[in-house]
Amino acid sequence: MSGLYLVADDPAWHERFVQVRDRIRDAAGTELLGVYHVGSTAVEELPAKPVVDVVAVFEEYEAAREVADALVAAGYDRQRDDPDWIVCSRTDADAESVVVHLQPRSAETWREQLIFREFLRDDPEARAEYEEAKRAAVAEHPEDVGAYTEAKNETIRSLVARAREAGYDERLPEFGGE
Repeated sequence: MSGLYLVADDPAWHERFVQVRDRIRDAAGTELLGVYHVGSTAVEELPAKPVVDVVAVFEEYEAAREVADALVAAGYDRQRDDPDWIVCSRTDADAESVVVHLQPRSAETWREQLIFREFLRDDPEARAEYEEAKRAAVAEHPEDVGAYTEAKNETIRSLVARAREAGYDERLPEFGGE
């Protein structure tokens, strides 16, 4: 299937996350603070693009860079390399895709990703609102991932703001795993 599409929640996504998490842990030193499954594939009952998103948080950028180098050596493509955000991705022969976001503790994005994930997991109304935005975005932009992402941004910002108002900043998972 070409273009963007959404599929039903798939338990294999968690298994894929675990494989990537373990690869990151094996490549990382002591500066790895946590590895988390984020994005729509981390939320049960939420249709998603079949792309597993993983965020790994490090004490410092250099540790993230070392893991990015190891991922590239293992066949990942480096998509972005900024001091606050490194992105590596891989699509295997079976078309399973994974995107790994490597960030230092000082970056804000990983916090928002975890707050958003937790809010969607906990709140069926927020999950339904986001699903509606995703379906509209994929219908409007079936061939343009950038436009698809941009079309969802207002809904994401609104839901993250609601999650923060509800105290989700204080409910972030502890460093150390999933």
